[in-house]
Amino acid sequence: MNTTGRHINISLKDVSLKDILKELEKEVPLSPLHRILLTTDGSITRILEIVGDCEIAVETVAQEVIPADTQIARKLNIEPGDDVNHRIVNLKDPEKTLIRAVSYTPLTRLKKEFREEIMKKDIPIGKIMSRLKIEARREIRDIRITRADSELSRVFNLPLDSYLLKRNYDIIHQNEILLNITEIFPPKIASI
Repeated sequence: MNTTGRHINISLKDVSLKDILKELEKEVPLSPLHRILLTTDGSITRILEIVGDCEIAVETVAQEVIPADTQIARKLNIEPGDDVNHRIVNLKDPEKTLIRAVSYTPLTRLKKEFREEIMKKDIPIGKIMSRLKIEARREIRDIRITRADSELSRVFNLPLDSYLLKRNYDIIHQNEILLNITEIFPPKIASI
């Protein structure tokens, strides 16, 4: 485990999810909901809607097609320079932002309908995939604690340098990475 700097990071290659949660809890107490959000291989939006008994809205902060740099290409198993949809959204209940999500999607792997919806509509990815009947699995790559920079402090209405929980995972379809998603959320989601 690396606890230096602004992150606590434990490799999933070295330990189980249960062990990672134990290490994280040495720094930040985790509720059962947060244990679920950090480790689920299902839809975060659906979990938030059920637990909060409300519709979760997607607010698109930024979206652009970019050429994959070396790091993104390696993460997605594509060639550098390939077109990638880079999307930043906030998942919100009626009162506030619950989760900030950042995704990278290689455009050549998307069916036309999926590409149109993900690039033009504020719809959760899981709901798009369900409606289009896209069978996929999620594989968690990383779980960590990080600290709020000025942007995340503003998004979550928290003091600068507050603890935040962060996870990164791939959505895999037909043995290829369809999306790589990073989700960040505070250790306390007040209304849920």
